[in-house]
Amino acid sequence: MATTDEIRRQRRIRHLQEQRRRAAIRRRNMLFCAAIASAIVGVVVGAGHGSGSRNGGVGSAGTTGKAHVTLRSGGVGPPPDTGDLVKTKAPVPILMYHVIDRPPAGAQLPELFVAPGTFDRQMEALSHDGYTAVSLNQVYDAWFRGGELPRKPVVVSFDDGYRGQYVFARPELRKLGWPGVLNLIVRTYTEPDGELSPRMVETMINDGWEIDSHTVHHLDVSQLSGAALREEVAGSRKDIQQRFHQPVNFFCYPSGRYNAQATQAVRAAGYLGATTTNEGLASKGEMFTLKRIRVDGSDGVSGLERKLRQAGA
Repeated sequence: MATTDEIRRQRRIRHLQEQRRRAAIRRRNMLFCAAIASAIVGVVVGAGHGSGSRNGGVGSAGTTGKAHVTLRSGGVGPPPDTGDLVKTKAPVPILMYHVIDRPPAGAQLPELFVAPGTFDRQMEALSHDGYTAVSLNQVYDAWFRGGELPRKPVVVSFDDGYRGQYVFARPELRKLGWPGVLNLIVRTYTEPDGELSPRMVETMINDGWEIDSHTVHHLDVSQLSGAALREEVAGSRKDIQQRFHQPVNFFCYPSGRYNAQATQAVRAAGYLGATTTNEGLASKGEMFTLKRIRVDGSDGVSGLERKLRQAGA
């Protein structure tokens, strides 16, 4: 039976989701124009660097002097060899973002919003500090299959599936030649008012983004059992796999809540691991309770760098 705190938390989530829907309608024209502009920039960048891809992915180059790289579609396979790949089983920082946009007036959880300009500066700062973004699939391959990673890897993950992740985060990561990891709620792309259309998700996949599951309805899986739990965990994986033809090897617990039964359901569904909201670096000994570093709207560049230091990155 749900506690009073859990009921309040679920109400806050529903309130945020309702605000999100209303704000999406108001932002639609603005974001459409921004999407057109970013697409034009992407075409210009792609034309300037060539259009071929021996790995079936997309070519992109950063603005910080890094060599041209080729990303594999869907974040599978080894990371691009930019000359600094090493074999490692060390812990890796996984950043956790939500909405890349400015919070609307009266937002109940404004810390979930990171302004687009702030996000861009954070990514540029990470690149300047020597980090290179990779997918969770690539981390898994390095930890368990003898693969390689850059000397300073970082996973840039995004929860839920918000329009700003496509409009604002995608062009910045593309510019750097980095993949994102999208923990996708199924209803985000199946409902008529969902913020990400299937076409947008496909574009992100083609840009090298890994797509993982964040359930069907964003329910607290620690409060579910039986068929309801299987639908949210196994059903979401199957839906995303069939719709986008991606492996969907990782699960993300909604609100970071899990218990032994939920973890077992994730294992039984065939996932290779799962991410939480527990703070810290992700390590190979905790595959189904991987830690992440939350990025809040007030962090800025210095706050993100401080959180990475505190985590031991």
